Amino acid sequence: MREQNFRVVSVVVVLALALLVAVEAMWSVRTYRDMREKYEQQICSVMEEAAWKYATNSMNGDAAINIGNISRFHAFVGEGLRTAGLATDFRVEVLSTTDAEPIVIMAMGELSNNEDVISVDKRLTPLILRLTVADPHSAILGDMKRMLIMQGISVLLLIIAFLYMLRSLFRAKEVEKIRRDLTHNITHELKTPIAAAYASVDALRTMPEIVDEQRSDYLDMAHGELQRLGAMVDEILRSSTEKFATAELRFEECDVAKMVERVVKSLDMRYASRNVEWSVDMEDGCAVVADAFYLEGALSALVDNAIKYSSERPKVKLCGSVRNGYTYVSVEDCGIGIPRKEQKRIFDKFYRITTGDKYSTSGYGIGLYFVRSVVERHGGSVSLTSTLGEGSCFTLKLLRYGK
Repeated sequence: MREQNFRVVSVVVVLALALLVAVEAMWSVRTYRDMREKYEQQICSVMEEAAWKYATNSMNGDAAINIGNISRFHAFVGEGLRTAGLATDFRVEVLSTTDAEPIVIMAMGELSNNEDVISVDKRLTPLILRLTVADPHSAILGDMKRMLIMQGISVLLLIIAFLYMLRSLFRAKEVEKIRRDLTHNITHELKTPIAAAYASVDALRTMPEIVDEQRSDYLDMAHGELQRLGAMVDEILRSSTEKFATAELRFEECDVAKMVERVVKSLDMRYASRNVEWSVDMEDGCAVVADAFYLEGALSALVDNAIKYSSERPKVKLCGSVRNGYTYVSVEDCGIGIPRKEQKRIFDKFYRITTGDKYSTSGYGIGLYFVRSVVERHGGSVSLTSTLGEGSCFTLKLLRYGK
């Protein structure tokens, strides 16, 4: 995905998520207001009916204001609230309007002093009938509780889905970058030995007058470059997920000290021009149950990295020890080190550390992935300690033979 398209998709997803949350919030507020308005209309309706019954009862009987009158008004209101299905505490009052300010002359019913209330007045000259009920806020939220919970869960699930999609987009973008880098690296690495071998063979083909000594040099050059090309192909193939995941391991007793000796000898010849300074310290009894081919390949990959990522003359230290039924093998260098933020991903397939968007050392980002895969298939683990600019130490933990 192109950078511009990726940004557009990310912005659209975030805006859609924000819009969804805003719409849900507005809908909830609107629902609350509608329920509150309906509640207040019901209270007004109850008040109108109770006031009419009160006034009619007063005109047909004793019109004087007394306890009996207010009791009947209270009963009318209670009956109206029950009929409307409104379970709430309420208070009724009779106020006189003869003075400048209405004065409560009779009241019945109790409400908590700390409770929010709403009041409805009905003027019956020269009286005012007042109905006061508890604020419906808590009751409305209680009625909306299930709906709000379901709404919250749905929004949360959508947020998770959106975040997962964004994560997938970021991952896809990163994988695409890794793929491009891998293609570039492989192309660059393969072109060099192919070009050198081609030049040697072409010289032998077009220059028959070449003396035997020169012919031998050209053949040696072509042979060496083809060996290098074969090693590159092997390095890529051995880290193929399909190949290694299904490969049958041949477990046997392996002497780690001898395995390390073979690795050191092989790489010392390959990097003879760099004059590698070796330090090997293997305890007695460093034996493991493993597939010798794959385990030696993993050790070779670690040591090869220790040399490649060291500046000037490489210093590589290999140590082996036995503790608590496990054999520990460590490969330590004094190279460039690995930044802390990169250490969690250094074992991912095709992942490579970059500096200024350029790779300082050739490679494909599959060596450490291969190491971790081999060790885990052997029931072990690999750990890393590294300090930027000071070097790195990789430690393999494997089951000891005969523990």
